[in-house]
Amino acid sequence: MTIAKGKLRRLVPLERWNLVALGLILVGVSLRLMLLKQHWPWTDSDEGIFGLMARHIAYQGEHPTFMYGSFYMGPLQAYLGAAFFHLFGSSLLALRLGLVMLFALFLVALYLLTRTLYTPGLSLLTLTLLSLGSPYMLTYELRSYGGYLEILLCGTLALLIATWLALPTSPTLSPRRLLLRCGGYLAWGTVVGLGLWSDMLILPLVGLSGLLIVLFCWSELVRLFPIVCMVGGLALGMWPLLAYNLHAPPGLDTLSAVTVQQQGPVPLHYTPALVWQQIKATIQLSLPTISGNPFCPVSEVPVLRDPTSAPTLACRLIHLGWGTGYLLLFLAALGLAGWDLWRLGRRPRLEGKANKQADLVRASARLLLLIAAAITLVLFIHSLAPLKWPSLHGRYLIIFWIALPAILWPLWQGARVTWSFLPRLRQPGRALCLALLLLLLLFYGIGTAQAFSETATAQMYYQQDMAFVQRLEELGITHFYSDYWTCYKVAFLSQERLTCGVVNQQLQPGYIRYWPYYWATHADHHAAYVLPRSDYDAALQALMAQQNRHYRLTLYRDYFIVQPVG
Repeated sequence: MTIAKGKLRRLVPLERWNLVALGLILVGVSLRLMLLKQHWPWTDSDEGIFGLMARHIAYQGEHPTFMYGSFYMGPLQAYLGAAFFHLFGSSLLALRLGLVMLFALFLVALYLLTRTLYTPGLSLLTLTLLSLGSPYMLTYELRSYGGYLEILLCGTLALLIATWLALPTSPTLSPRRLLLRCGGYLAWGTVVGLGLWSDMLILPLVGLSGLLIVLFCWSELVRLFPIVCMVGGLALGMWPLLAYNLHAPPGLDTLSAVTVQQQGPVPLHYTPALVWQQIKATIQLSLPTISGNPFCPVSEVPVLRDPTSAPTLACRLIHLGWGTGYLLLFLAALGLAGWDLWRLGRRPRLEGKANKQADLVRASARLLLLIAAAITLVLFIHSLAPLKWPSLHGRYLIIFWIALPAILWPLWQGARVTWSFLPRLRQPGRALCLALLLLLLLFYGIGTAQAFSETATAQMYYQQDMAFVQRLEELGITHFYSDYWTCYKVAFLSQERLTCGVVNQQLQPGYIRYWPYYWATHADHHAAYVLPRSDYDAALQALMAQQNRHYRLTLYRDYFIVQPVG
């Protein structure tokens, strides 16, 4: 009876932690649904592509392997959007519901991973922070861009499953236990394959979670059945990617596409000045953006209509201070994880062998998670991303969201330990760590409030876009030529009543992701031109000067609408 009561006392806190975690996840989901109801964030043509793919999957029976116009990004979000289209009809909100589902599953997986590697308290703090977030963070959780939420979910699950497999188990496996572990290896392979198909940015975390399995499960791996399960799961998860690359033309395979994406069509010639520029841009803009800095937002692409601040001295200091502080915290977490693993390796065997191995597995998983983030950071600095649009491209560092509990661990430990090795700094140190955690929580709350303050603007943009669609339909337009950022957004919002061909400023084929639209527009001799005033003045003059055709010009907001007459 006493033993039963003791077990019950140990289980009740676990249930309480889980209930609090469920509540935090529901709060995060509710906040995102409230934003989506207000059409925040505003949409663009990149999201329009996923909306069009979802429509074609739902209503035309298409089964695309990649995002239109690319050979490396799986369209899982489009398939989820298609499922919600069948339930609620084709709309921007229905397209985004799949993202909320993926994000909720990510929070569940990250909670379980943090509970496994750290403490219940840190897991709840992590959930609280990620239930909130800066406008930039919330945008990439709610705008269908493809890949990013899949990285979060599959990457977290890969490390969670690898840790579960690596933790010590009974040396004699029953048939049921053996079947369960085979299922674990199969599940790891499946989520890894799905993640690789979705976006290759997951590769560092995939590789290091696999290393964790190799280090601690080698005695099982030599039996071959786990390898068969992992390879089978991997083939299952990434089958569309494998099937395409088996027959891909030279230069159009996934590896070539990823290489061009990473380095550009012309390889960089690295110099100390160039490397310093990449490091500086990463610290000043990319790291603050991806880690949730809500102050002084930067948007390098005006057409996206995202808020941007003036490059004042105060904003530069905020960016530099946040980025430097975050990098130092990350390096401290990396050093602490390495120290913990080294210390565990030298610890005498005062405990049972299973307990020591469990501690070693957890310490190794912590370090490998941070190493995966470090590899991602180094690859990012070495790429074109920080040179072109360092703030916008900060999303390529999204693995840092998975590593958030590991990065916060030094502050969490500092707020809880007794500082016995520096007794004079005990109280100031604990106060400083606690203050930094509370400030981070406050800043994430401010970021969430900023997102809600932008809902009126989002509603205005949505109404303007729908009014624009209505105006084009009133003019009798069904096909039109336009720039990339207008074309696919209008096509999706109009439910494909309007389709388009993308042209550049010389009215030649531009950045075309979906060629059937362009050929249909090209075949229509009455296709109109819908051109942004800011970029197409010269093109308009050349078009109107043509002697063999006559056009009617209509001005609508920031657009020239040019229709052929006769």
